[in-house]
Amino acid sequence: MNFLLYLINNVLSQPIFIIGLVVILGMLAEKKSWDKILPSTIKAIIGFTMINIGGQTLGGALLPLQLMISKIFGVDAQNMTDIGAAQAESLASIGTEMALIFAVGFLINILLARLTPLKFVHLSPHVSFFFAGMIAALLKFNTQLDFIPLVLLGAVILGLYMTLSCAYVNVFIKPVKGADGFTLAHSSSTGLVVASILGKIFGNKNSDLENLKLSKKLNFLREMTIALTLVMTLLFFCLGLFAGNDWMMEEVSGGKDIVVFSITKGVEFGMWITVIITGVRMMLAEIIPAFHGIAGKFIPNAKPGLDIPLLFPNYPTSVIVGFLCSLVSGLIGMLILGAVNYPVIVFPALIPTFFTGAITAIFGNAHGGTRGAIIGSLTNGFLLIFGQALLLPLVASYAPIMRILSETDYCVYGPILGFFLKAVGGGF
Repeated sequence: MNFLLYLINNVLSQPIFIIGLVVILGMLAEKKSWDKILPSTIKAIIGFTMINIGGQTLGGALLPLQLMISKIFGVDAQNMTDIGAAQAESLASIGTEMALIFAVGFLINILLARLTPLKFVHLSPHVSFFFAGMIAALLKFNTQLDFIPLVLLGAVILGLYMTLSCAYVNVFIKPVKGADGFTLAHSSSTGLVVASILGKIFGNKNSDLENLKLSKKLNFLREMTIALTLVMTLLFFCLGLFAGNDWMMEEVSGGKDIVVFSITKGVEFGMWITVIITGVRMMLAEIIPAFHGIAGKFIPNAKPGLDIPLLFPNYPTSVIVGFLCSLVSGLIGMLILGAVNYPVIVFPALIPTFFTGAITAIFGNAHGGTRGAIIGSLTNGFLLIFGQALLLPLVASYAPIMRILSETDYCVYGPILGFFLKAVGGGF
């Protein structure tokens, strides 16, 4: 058992091994020689690592904003900024169940892709690993299930989620630029569906946010690296002014004044988005052809589910607008919860706000143009904040990591599953 848990926690939960294995198996199925397989595998792994580390570092760069916003609004966010401490605290009582649910759930996803018409393989293990933790927490703290039934039920739920979320996102991904050959495997799937539907109903597909007219002298803002650098510099600076320079230097910036700190953070943000874009190009060039080799041999007509940053390069304006809209609606939701004296302090989780806000704006724009992007990402922010408010009381010791990483699917499916388990708790 110890070796199995080691394998799950240290190998299977690491995306680079899954990505590398896909490339190797796909190229072996196509009868490629080792001198072709090795460089392709390395390039795919390096490309994914650039995306993954870039995304994690982008998320980490946002965490100081939580302290600044908490100071401005008088909300205690001190316990929401240390991912390592939150993860250690969250996994203390559910680590074993989480690991086994993750591993068995992935096998169920593979079996469903092989045996049913739902030919989708979820290739974002870093996403499903933490979703397995939420399932484990909901089952452990809201039922009386013993260890083995808990793991088996959790794995079935996870396997179905991994398969079905890829499947219904695939329905809405068709008009999205740059999504040929894959669907998305990410815990923003409910937000994508909502943004797409709202975009269709209230939007205007002919008014593409990415075609926003700019003066020729401002055309440089169409480049994501430049635009994000400037927007994040301005955001840090404006919030820093409201928080106060002295407080900033003492609590957040390590002695740097607001101007220096804001420019530093903006450039850091721009640098890491550039790393992500480069990684996207490297990984897609290797993973899609290799996966088709697997599909042809083992799971005919299968489609890989991949992570959302793959779509960011084609939608630079939507990424920025989506983040800002989701942040605004999240803050409005926070104020509403405070005004009604909601018993749990809830604060917008900025890492999910950035990534799910960006991708919901992309889907909203693809289905409903500028209005679709704005409406979809604003709605996403409300889903995040109100869903988190409902979820936190249900997951007990898993709450610290949910305060930082709870994306849209956690905030939608988590409360639904939790309240269902409470309603039928006597049957478990």
